[in-house]
Amino acid sequence: MRDPLITRSFIAAAVLAGAVGLASCAPRVAQRGVMPDIDAIAAIQPNKTTKDEVERSLGSPSSINMYGKETWLYVGEVTETVAFLERDVSERSVLLVTFDKDGVVTDVEAHGLDVARDIEPVERKTPTVGKQMTVIEQLVGNFNRFKNIGSSN
Repeated sequence: MRDPLITRSFIAAAVLAGAVGLASCAPRVAQRGVMPDIDAIAAIQPNKTTKDEVERSLGSPSSINMYGKETWLYVGEVTETVAFLERDVSERSVLLVTFDKDGVVTDVEAHGLDVARDIEPVERKTPTVGKQMTVIEQLVGNFNRFKNIGSSN
């Protein structure tokens, strides 16, 4: 006959392990950047709304392009990470607000995850000046550097 204390301990350990396993699989959701409200975006009217009004309704921009026409960018995304897997972008918002020289909105563009593209970085190495040394050469060089410590020059 089995000991009831051992059986209960085994069941408690199994339930605890299952709970920990389920908790580790729950996705972690994180929001980064600015996700402007649709009503706030709709309130921005070209040729009427000013920079101050945009900043009051949307907050500070994520980035400002000062070349050519001044453009404010509001960038935000929502990501989900499950356990040890790579994070997955579930929502992305890019809002571009362009101003004329007087600080009045001329154009508003909103883009989502549907227009996003995967960019493959180019693998290149930056050339450096100097000699390529092995680990042994570096160690021997360090010993030689400290050889004359303590001797009077």
